Amino acid sequence: MEKKIKRGEKALDSKRPDLVSVEAQITHSTRKTNNANKAKQDVAKTQSDLEDRVNNLEAELVKVKRDADKAQEAQRIMSQNNLALSDEILEEYRSLKTSANLLAIEERQKLEKLTREEKAVIRAFNALREKHQGLEEKRDSRSEEITSQTTKKTELEEKIAGLQDELTNKKQELENQQSERTKISQLEAQANEKLQSVYQQLLQAGVDRNESERERKLKDTLTSLQRIFPGVRGRVIDLCKPSQRKYETAVSVVLGRNIDAVVVDEEKTAIDCIEYMRNQRAGQATFIPLDTIQVKPISDKFRSFAKGARLAVDVIQYEPAVERAMHHACGNALVCDTMDVAKYVCYEKGQEVKAVTLEGTIIHKSGLITGGRSTHGGEKKWDEKDVQGLQKSRDSLLAKLRDLSKQKPRGKTDENLIAEISQLESYITIARDELSACKTRLSGLKEELRHLDREIQKNGPELKKAQKEHGKLQEQIATLAEAVNSAEDEVFTDFCRKIRVENIRDFEERQLKLAQEESEARLRYDNQIARLTHQLEYETEALRSSRERLSHLQELVKTEEVNLAKLQERKKTVEQELADLQEGISTHKEELTELQEVLDEKSKTVEQAKRTALRSSRILEQTLKEISANNDEIEKLAMERSTTYRKCRLEEIKLPLLEGNLKNVPMEENLRDEVAMDVDDDEDGTQRPKAVQNYGIEVDFADIDDEEREDGSPDALAEFDAQIAKLTTEIERIAPNMKAMERLDDVEQKLAETEAETEKARKDSKTAREHFQDVQRRRTELFMKAYTHISDRIDQVYKDLTKGKAAPMGGVAYLSLDDSEEPYSGGIKYHAMPPMKRFRDMEQLSGGEKTVAALALLFAIHSYQPAPFFVLDEVDAALDNTNVAKVANYIKSQASSSFQFVVISLKGSLYERGDSLVGIYRDQEANSSRTLTLDLTQYDE
Repeated sequence: MEKKIKRGEKALDSKRPDLVSVEAQITHSTRKTNNANKAKQDVAKTQSDLEDRVNNLEAELVKVKRDADKAQEAQRIMSQNNLALSDEILEEYRSLKTSANLLAIEERQKLEKLTREEKAVIRAFNALREKHQGLEEKRDSRSEEITSQTTKKTELEEKIAGLQDELTNKKQELENQQSERTKISQLEAQANEKLQSVYQQLLQAGVDRNESERERKLKDTLTSLQRIFPGVRGRVIDLCKPSQRKYETAVSVVLGRNIDAVVVDEEKTAIDCIEYMRNQRAGQATFIPLDTIQVKPISDKFRSFAKGARLAVDVIQYEPAVERAMHHACGNALVCDTMDVAKYVCYEKGQEVKAVTLEGTIIHKSGLITGGRSTHGGEKKWDEKDVQGLQKSRDSLLAKLRDLSKQKPRGKTDENLIAEISQLESYITIARDELSACKTRLSGLKEELRHLDREIQKNGPELKKAQKEHGKLQEQIATLAEAVNSAEDEVFTDFCRKIRVENIRDFEERQLKLAQEESEARLRYDNQIARLTHQLEYETEALRSSRERLSHLQELVKTEEVNLAKLQERKKTVEQELADLQEGISTHKEELTELQEVLDEKSKTVEQAKRTALRSSRILEQTLKEISANNDEIEKLAMERSTTYRKCRLEEIKLPLLEGNLKNVPMEENLRDEVAMDVDDDEDGTQRPKAVQNYGIEVDFADIDDEEREDGSPDALAEFDAQIAKLTTEIERIAPNMKAMERLDDVEQKLAETEAETEKARKDSKTAREHFQDVQRRRTELFMKAYTHISDRIDQVYKDLTKGKAAPMGGVAYLSLDDSEEPYSGGIKYHAMPPMKRFRDMEQLSGGEKTVAALALLFAIHSYQPAPFFVLDEVDAALDNTNVAKVANYIKSQASSSFQFVVISLKGSLYERGDSLVGIYRDQEANSSRTLTLDLTQYDE
């Protein structure tokens, strides 16, 4: 029954991971459904807004066109009704205008000269005024920014204080929980060993699946970026598609490393996305900003250069908004139907373009050929069944570990608390860096504000001077204009009276004003119509995209609802199976309890039988003693009878015999063994009555007297025989096997020895396991102690090595663990981002940047348990003078009386900062090396 219960519990444990997996899938599907519903609502709302905007734009466009037509008609009527002059009058105006131009020629020349000077002065005045306004606006902007930076500084200080309090609480919680942690049980150790074996088997599978996992993470990251930052359009591979299926391989090859690049609207959006991915440790991505990307123009000659060759940008479909990104990704690459077409273009025609065949073979611009590539995402996959089996084993073991962990004290594990403490410390470091940057920014803004105030004070007198000069010119121009106008009025007096205007200038201004108003009205309405038309086209395209996305989301919601229903049904099935198994286990336990009660009763009966057997054994011993005494008596009487027979034979006494003869009785006394035959004990430990030799003689006791008959009558002998038979039967019935007691003693002794050995082995195993766990704990503590110190120190060391005037904050460097559970079993990733540069892999840094990053890591490691001295052998070989000076300053600041640097260098800018110099040279005469020393401290300022 116990075996049945164990089998049932094992089956129950094997089913629980299925239930956990189904619940996780249900949670994931529910979350996806909710997200899809939310996205569908957002898209529906966006679609409704777009429809409203499209309708409003259409109505506004119709209204603007109608207003433009009305304005044009009104302008035409006004021009017809206002100052409509005949050709004769206009000819007279021109003639009089010619005559007037001949008057006051000197004043006109001075007026033109002053007008030109006025324009120059006005331009200078406007420039000064704009500069003054710009300085004032910039001053106001900097004042607002100082206010915001001050607020941010206060918030950061409060945040750091809160994080410090939380860090103190976490450390206190860690100290409290570390004292309460219990040791891991033997089952956990066995499960961990099996789990490690499963992980080792899944290792290769994990390597082969890295690409798909990376794509999944990239998609999740891209979704987050699109949700957080407006202007993130998506990956190149998602924004375009081949016009035909046969171009898929060629297009994927043409796109190459840009296939997963993310297209954004602005460079600022790309920088924000990179900063977000760096803070979230979300991996890497390439961004293509549409506003700053450099795109070479597409050569139209390749569109019809050769039959069977076409531009890659012509065989893909994409939205017009991302055209620059597609041109950047594809360039002038050609998609050729066959290899012969590609060779014709590149070799025979000598065109320096990248030609890609439909099978994926590439002829590069340099003439190299790359072939045999698989399609995008076509790498070899592991056998799904093996991987699924290993994953099931892994899930089963993990479920077993979770069940075992339920027996532990509730609360967060030490590893989680350590991770949270490390995270809080990193947050504090980041917050302090932000606070430092905020303070630096605040001081810079204050300095810039003071500079702006000085510039404003300096620009004020110049502005007043230009304004005063402009006033003088206006007075002179007014005087000259009055003289010129007087001369014109004398010529146009009669003409003005004829056309009924006050003077000729009113006529000219009104005509010019009408023409200008007509031009401005026409331009204004044309611009407004063009703007509304373009906006309407854009909103219509957005509405179409929104409708397509809404349809896709509706299908996705339906699919997820179907999957959720299936998972719910599967969950009910698994729960029913678990309930059945639990009921079976309960039934088996009840039966086990009943059997245990029966076993207890049987044990009591056995104990009682043992006590009865013990009493019977004592009776048996007493009976055996009596039997032995009787046997001795029988033997004695047999000897006496034999003696009587021999005596009767010797004395020739005739005995009344019924059978036999006295001659059969031997006369030698040494034949006792033949006379009295002993009977050995049986194998079962019982004894038999002694059997004696009667020699075939039967005495006739009929003639014996009465006294003899009383003692030896046949009735008495028969009674004795009956008693003997009865006693023999009783002995055989109650006599136990005495050798069984000896065997029982041996078995009990062996059982005791085995139990002692088992207990000893159990204690040894527990001791070994506790010792292993203690070593593992101390190993983790030592590792994390060193890692935490180095991780906290490396960023500051790297900042000290890289900061300068252009980048007062320096660069950023940090470490991350591959395995936070057993950190010493995995690797440590080191990331360094030089100042004023984007995040890149360590392999993509230059030699000097790698050297500075390596020195920062070296100094940070050394700061954990510093040695009395440090030897650096030409570490500045790949550094320029600026970075050599930074490294020299850092070494100078870290050197002390208890710690010294021994630096080997060939660059004077490094060793001239030392306290002493040691030079090595070769002595030709002695054929050996000698040294020269120089104390540099005597030259210190």
